[in-house]
Amino acid sequence: MLKPLLISLGLFLAGCSQQFQDVNSTFDEAFFGSSDVELSKEYIQTLPYSSIYAEVNDQGKIFMVLAYVGENPQTGAEQLKWMSSDKAMIVTENGRIVQTLLLPYENLSGLAFQPLDSFSFANSSSPDSSSAFDVSGRSGAQKWQAVYDWQPNYRIGYKANITRTYAGNETVETPLASIDTKKFQEKINFPMLEQEMTNEYWVDGKGKVVKTIQYLGPNMTRLELTVLKHYQSN
Repeated sequence: MLKPLLISLGLFLAGCSQQFQDVNSTFDEAFFGSSDVELSKEYIQTLPYSSIYAEVNDQGKIFMVLAYVGENPQTGAEQLKWMSSDKAMIVTENGRIVQTLLLPYENLSGLAFQPLDSFSFANSSSPDSSSAFDVSGRSGAQKWQAVYDWQPNYRIGYKANITRTYAGNETVETPLASIDTKKFQEKINFPMLEQEMTNEYWVDGKGKVVKTIQYLGPNMTRLELTVLKHYQSN
């Protein structure tokens, strides 16, 4: 079930907030070389929306707001749907990108987790818990599998073996706060493609992702997300 958070989202994106339109320009412009979006702390705090910065291939930050909250029908995980002023969308589950729409190069059309069939049970993790981060500092490597789908060209059903490891403590600076985090790295290997990639997550003491660098696929779009204002469920 999808729950709209912005009742007047259409008006908001269409011009209700001219300042939002001005700083974001058009989505494509920011991807193809315009200067970074830099919003003031006061402006971000004043907006009554959860929000993130998204940076694509190091080509400038985009300001995105939380448009909808949904639920993964397979796992029950909470899905947050972030939208730009040009209606491009990034869908996340605790910071993990599981779908994108209207990005300029390629899009992740689906990401599904599944039980392991090639790793030992001792090192395995449930697909349902793949979005959860153990911030106790006591966990070892976690392993599971996933299936990736991409557009264009209907690239469907690419299985990946994923290994997550703890990579130390770091402080993340956002426009609103300085946050102590634990850093995690995920090595993602695609046997069919004989390629791999590494995604990174910075997680606060409550287990929430505050910053992440992820690739939609091997040799594909790089996305860096920084959470400005977290969504607080009722």
